[in-house]
Amino acid sequence: PVTLSTLPLIGGALVLIWGLIEYNNPTINLIGYSAGIPLLLGGLVMKVVELKPVPPMYEVTPEVEKAREEQSTEIQQQIVTDITKYNYGADAHLDTALEALKLKGRTDAELPRIKGYGEELRDGRYTLVLKFDTSRLPFERWEESYDKKMKTFFGRDVDVELTQPEPNMAQIAIVAKLEEVTSA
Repeated sequence: PVTLSTLPLIGGALVLIWGLIEYNNPTINLIGYSAGIPLLLGGLVMKVVELKPVPPMYEVTPEVEKAREEQSTEIQQQIVTDITKYNYGADAHLDTALEALKLKGRTDAELPRIKGYGEELRDGRYTLVLKFDTSRLPFERWEESYDKKMKTFFGRDVDVELTQPEPNMAQIAIVAKLEEVTSA
């Protein structure tokens, strides 16, 4: 897919080349330089600060898709939207959420990085799973955040589970709560 950063790169290069080709026409040459160079540089800057979408860990089944439509919370939907699109200028996916959960080191470079996400069913409930690299932040900090904030941070309509599936990894499962059906 063509990303937002690719458009000014290609446009700037084309306008600059057009200006170079039309070297003997001062007006077009000036337009080529004055518009092409800033567009090209803008595209390069966007490419540098581009944050690519997080790859899925596994394919989503039709049952999970149906459960997502019926059970997913607004916060789960926002998270999926944020991590599956290109972002520009952010230090990491979900950077503000990670900072609010106190999962940031002294610098932005120490923010945990999402390595993958998955959608699955756990006891018939829609579950969003986020897998993070914890090499920059010890798992003990994740456990502290889990005890103090994480259990309620994602909303009252979900359960949150924190695990360490392997060294230097943390996995957060955000499990939708099913509404209790009461008979009258």
